[in-house]
Amino acid sequence: MSNILRKIWYWIVGYPAELTYWFEGKEFLVHVRKFRELKPNHITFMNVETEKYVAIKSDTPIKYILKQE
Repeated sequence: MSNILRKIWYWIVGYPAELTYWFEGKEFLVHVRKFRELKPNHITFMNVETEKYVAIKSDTPIKYILKQE
């Protein structure tokens, strides 16, 4: 049932972007909305699953792939 409601919600507000990033040798895949910052050493975004803002900072550039539907 919740899957149907989620699809209706995404139809109304749009699908979230899919962000894949590598940080300290680990790969992370999250669905995001509302980017605050997107810089080579700093990414701040709202995670759709947890509904919390996440900030990732690094001394070296962070590699990432952003897919939007």
